[in-house]
Amino acid sequence: MKVTAIIPAGGYGKRMNAGIHKQLIEIEGKPILIHTLEKFQNCDCIDAIIIATAPEIFIEVENLVKKFGITKVVEVTVGGNERQDSVYNALQMMVYHHTEIVVVHDAVRPFITCDKICEVISACKETGAAILAVRPKETVKLDAGNGFVEKTLDRNSLWLVQTPQAFYYTVLQQAYKKAYTDSFYGTDDASLVERLGVKVKIVEGLYENIKITTPEDIEFAKMILRENKF
Repeated sequence: MKVTAIIPAGGYGKRMNAGIHKQLIEIEGKPILIHTLEKFQNCDCIDAIIIATAPEIFIEVENLVKKFGITKVVEVTVGGNERQDSVYNALQMMVYHHTEIVVVHDAVRPFITCDKICEVISACKETGAAILAVRPKETVKLDAGNGFVEKTLDRNSLWLVQTPQAFYYTVLQQAYKKAYTDSFYGTDDASLVERLGVKVKIVEGLYENIKITTPEDIEFAKMILRENKF
């Protein structure tokens, strides 16, 4: 089965307050985006990569792909207003590349491993849809809506969702069409697939697989790289 990764890389990252798109911030001499792309470039489970990025950094992203030798990139396309729009734009490129499985991964999660990428893909092949997730370490409370606790949730039934998320191309395409027909925007790709009634398999992820969103995340990322864990 041909497997293509979609990397939505269009977000600006207002919480970062860096003055540039957060995926272009350098850590240890490389933009975060390149750290992420290299994981997929060097993973045998991935055949091709499509990047959806903001129009104002389109040329810069293309140049970075060439500079760092990310040869699996077959398309760089323009993203949309929201992450969901960017993934959808990239999904439309699949018609030219005959993909059977789509893996969607955040551009600013550079500490994913090839093992976990392959695990999610393997689970998808068996079930049609799979996500990476970790158990919450802390107690989770449900807000009653007025600033007071309604109840304590059972951590054993909760998961904190990460990427990559993998789906059969036909399933994800159908999920996106339904979402736009219904004017529905989800917080991840799996939420769209769930609306089709498709069961999504959970694969245990990595706590180090952080999404770099704030300046504090940058410092944590530098520490991970200094320890040569990834």
